[in-house]
Amino acid sequence: MPTSAKQQTIDELNDVFTRAKSAILAHYHGISAADMTILRTHMRERAVDFRVIKNTLAKKAMKDTPLELLESEFKGPVSLLVSFDDAVAPAKALADYARSGVKKSPDVVAGVVEGQQVTLEEIQALADLPSKEVLLSQLLSVMNGPTTNFVGVFSALLRKLVGTLDAIKDQKAQG
Repeated sequence: MPTSAKQQTIDELNDVFTRAKSAILAHYHGISAADMTILRTHMRERAVDFRVIKNTLAKKAMKDTPLELLESEFKGPVSLLVSFDDAVAPAKALADYARSGVKKSPDVVAGVVEGQQVTLEEIQALADLPSKEVLLSQLLSVMNGPTTNFVGVFSALLRKLVGTLDAIKDQKAQG
């Protein structure tokens, strides 16, 4: 590649690395070309940018970006899974792909989530999290609980007040 083409690739990668909310580095060695196409489609459907990049270009592009933490991990044939919106998307997408019954799945090497390097165990924990929609519904349920309890307590107080007033009315009517 001519030097200007390499520089253009480095600039493009630098932009990707700067905008990335999270990224996972994975070895793709042993995955057939047909399976790589399926993997790319799988990632695209989940809004995850999947790239196979040259290590030397990646190392130059990651200077002064959150992904600079992964510089020492770029060894051998590696792929990069990047999300610009959802921090857990790459981990969940990779786990979904592995569970889909494929022969070989990329082996996770390292990751960065919102500027912090994460371990393989933390990446697995992210993959095991419930979906964003499920977490939001759980949050709303928790937030709705106190309001529902307040309404229940308030209506019970009103029932007691009405019962007390009825008892006073009955007592005055008899006396």
